[in-house]
Amino acid sequence: MASNNDNTPSSSNFREIRSIHTKDTIRVYQAYNDKIANAAIAANSFRAPLEAGLWSKNRMTWIKPSKVWMAYRCGWTVLKDSNQSRVLALDLSRDYFDNILRKAIVTHPGSGKNDTKRKKCRESDVVVQWDPERMMDASAHGKQVFTSQLASVRSIQIGLRGSAVELLLDEKFVLQITDVTQHFRDALEALKAGDVEMAELSLYPDKVGKERVM
Repeated sequence: MASNNDNTPSSSNFREIRSIHTKDTIRVYQAYNDKIANAAIAANSFRAPLEAGLWSKNRMTWIKPSKVWMAYRCGWTVLKDSNQSRVLALDLSRDYFDNILRKAIVTHPGSGKNDTKRKKCRESDVVVQWDPERMMDASAHGKQVFTSQLASVRSIQIGLRGSAVELLLDEKFVLQITDVTQHFRDALEALKAGDVEMAELSLYPDKVGKERVM
């Protein structure tokens, strides 16, 4: 059974950013291994895992505002690899976030075959992909990891490299780092039991609420 509540995105919001946000902040998610997650949470910064040689600013990294898409990507922290065993919620400055989006190059299906577009994407420090949104689905097994594709709605994925990755070390950009791993694991157990309603309550248990259109 798939989730079908008032929070399910509709096709009228095909490419609108849905996120947990305030007028000053936006929440995005990343998955890491235990060592990186522990160091980042303890310091409320990625500078600690960087200095420990655990985290690299020279690799492209992706941030996602959709919690269910993050669950799909990391297999609810337990169904895929150990390098995605923890999920961190990053509360980012809205001003900084808006600024990096203004610099983004948007990738499209088939753009990899176009030399000019491929070059622009390769040279840009910020890349945006719009992938089909995911929704919780207790009947979706195997590679779908208890999620199903919502083809009529797109979810933004933001790739950072170069100077954009270095922003993750800036305390004016990353305001708070929170370990939300247990939300994902509790939701997974509910989905295994066929209880989508409980899965939603588990994935979104706190006062920050659910994603909504920015």
